[in-house]
Amino acid sequence: MVPRADMKPRAQLDAELDRLAAMMPHWLQHLRHEAQFWPQFNALAKEILDQAADEDMQYVRGRLDFMLKTHTCGLPVAAINTDADPAGCQPM
Repeated sequence: MVPRADMKPRAQLDAELDRLAAMMPHWLQHLRHEAQFWPQFNALAKEILDQAADEDMQYVRGRLDFMLKTHTCGLPVAAINTDADPAGCQPM
């Protein structure tokens, strides 16, 4: 399989994931409503996943999962929309 031209190397994926992780505390503190978080997070996560090579997918998903476990424990489960999870990133 030939890599797509828009795939990023792991170092660039890490930089994108680090930026997302760094913004989460501020972002979560300033949500108007918790339900807004999931579609926004999923859109940002999908952008990163779309740029990951097949061999980096599990790594990227693991980093995203860790972010969610670290930062979203205070969000109510009722805010989760399982139909809007293209990245597969919502907690179980």
